[in-house]
Amino acid sequence: MKDYPYCNNKLWAAAFARNLKMMRLIELRKVYVLFLLFIVLLSSSGCETKADIEAREQEQQYSFINRSIEGYQKGIAIFHEMDFAHPDQQKAKEASTAFFGGTPDHVRMSERTDCASTIADVCPNAEALYYTANCLEIIAEWGGIEKGITVKNSMLLYYAGLIPENYSGPLKKKVLTLRSQIFDINENVVKPKKAAQEVRHKQLQAEYNRTYSERVAKMSGNDPYYDEEYYTAGNYREEYDDDGYRVDRQEAREHHRQSGGGTRRWR
Repeated sequence: MKDYPYCNNKLWAAAFARNLKMMRLIELRKVYVLFLLFIVLLSSSGCETKADIEAREQEQQYSFINRSIEGYQKGIAIFHEMDFAHPDQQKAKEASTAFFGGTPDHVRMSERTDCASTIADVCPNAEALYYTANCLEIIAEWGGIEKGITVKNSMLLYYAGLIPENYSGPLKKKVLTLRSQIFDINENVVKPKKAAQEVRHKQLQAEYNRTYSERVAKMSGNDPYYDEEYYTAGNYREEYDDDGYRVDRQEAREHHRQSGGGTRRWR
């Protein structure tokens, strides 16, 4: 039988069309199945009822309040054991972190203002105790109240000032005693020392200004900007030569003179 190319091409084209149609149907079924799965998943994830939402919100509130209570109780326990006269820095830091959970600042930062009234009831005076813990941490870090006040950029007086003078919460006696000690030492020790140093500085500056021209004339060929007799007599070096700069300069000049230098004269 003779083959007819035209007929073979028609049969091939028909078979190809049937296969293409079947492939399209399969692809459409896959897409349909995937679409149904997507609808089912979307429905199951979005079917939370109002009661479920309220229950979840209540659980979150309970968890937040419970954590605040646990931290508050932990801080109270630390304070009961701590010697406020010789505080431990690490323990004071732990207490500060524990009390912070019951402060209004923490409630605002956590966006849980709906729990504010409850937190205030179950964690009374948490804010004042938080400031007390910060004071103890600074005192422990610097080894005493006086040093804690005078150190640069200290926050000790600031935190002590935030503790209410009429505080009547837990550990009242220890808290108010610490507050009183901080302000007493500042008034009776720190301020008098600072005032005495300022007076001494003014006296030295006045004496230096008064005798400057006399010393310049007397020193002749010596350096007019340094007078060993004056500074030694006035204890100026002891007060203002902490880095040893003047001592080093004096030794350098002496070495220069002994080695044959220092013959130049001021004219």
